[in-house]
Amino acid sequence: MPAVLSKIDLHSHSNASDGALSPSELVQRACDRGLTHLALTDHDTVLGITEAQDAARGRLELIPGAELSTMWNNYQIHIVGLFIDIKSQSLLKYLEGQKVFRKERAREIGAKLERQGFANAYEECRKRAAEGASITRGNYARYIVEMGKAQDTNEAFNYYLKKGKSCYVKTQWPDISVACDAIKASGGVAVLAHPRRYEMTNTKLRELMEYFKSCGGEAMEVGCSQMSPNDLNYMTSLCKKYDFMASLGSDFHHEGPFRELGLGLVIPEELKKVWECPQAEKFNFPSEA
Repeated sequence: MPAVLSKIDLHSHSNASDGALSPSELVQRACDRGLTHLALTDHDTVLGITEAQDAARGRLELIPGAELSTMWNNYQIHIVGLFIDIKSQSLLKYLEGQKVFRKERAREIGAKLERQGFANAYEECRKRAAEGASITRGNYARYIVEMGKAQDTNEAFNYYLKKGKSCYVKTQWPDISVACDAIKASGGVAVLAHPRRYEMTNTKLRELMEYFKSCGGEAMEVGCSQMSPNDLNYMTSLCKKYDFMASLGSDFHHEGPFRELGLGLVIPEELKKVWECPQAEKFNFPSEA
């Protein structure tokens, strides 16, 4: 059965955070793959949006977004803001705070990696990223692979960077409610990112969705890369249960066989799509997407 290729991808990263491609290169890749709509959602930054918008003009619809790190019950939860105003003072104030958290964490991870034999880890990742970029675990994972200490980024996470591993650093990110408030103040829509990746029980996941809903969350990613049919069915049922709009996104960071732009992204017909909200009207989404 041929792989599904969506023309819409609402979750992607550039080297303004931990993606491998510049915003312009990311747009080019999306165009080459036949996408019509792409959201740039870098981690806790909107640094790459203007470049991406310039590169996309007349070629595809570029949706401004950001993926915000939050905490809930000791879990790190990612909330994607879509259709945001990148000049919103409320959002920019939130992102300034996140920048401080991220810089402190990045330096701590770098110090731990140095104790594992990686010389000047923070400085090396800093050199490989765009100027002013958020340095994340994803940057370190690619660096670890580059140094020949892991076969791929998943192995780098599993051996060094995941919770409980030698170079993991816990950060007390803001509550989900703070991120949702910042997104909504910017005119955007708050989307729960990749719900199946949080390694929690179904009971905990439902509790998370109830809390997210109470904080003003309006949508969830139903269509994600590497989603099994059973998980897709379950995400669909939860989307209906909590009356969320459905979003979809590859979480693309770099070239690879699994999280490629548009690849394998499906939203069942019966769900209301996030691009049917009023904030999406100016982005020319097709009525039969």
